[in-house]
Amino acid sequence: MGIFLQGGLPPLPGAGPDFGSIALNMLFAVLWAIVAAVGFAAAIAVGFRVLNLLTPGLNEWEELKKGNLAVGIVWAAFTIAVAIVVYVVLAK
Repeated sequence: MGIFLQGGLPPLPGAGPDFGSIALNMLFAVLWAIVAAVGFAAAIAVGFRVLNLLTPGLNEWEELKKGNLAVGIVWAAFTIAVAIVVYVVLAK
């Protein structure tokens, strides 16, 4: 690796960094993070409602309070599955 960098790195094109463009990209990154967080929160809330409708007669919160590991594993798997789906949708 040292052989390739002996001459130094090539100069950057232009006079210097464009701080306006950097700031704009940072703003878009923050806005996208907010949109993603809201999207994930809404999808998880809707997903838990759907899971609650799919399991009539089972109170998941009470089962979790009792220490039912199976319900906890199902909820964790369901949460991960919803997060993967939301990520794929938001990444497009």
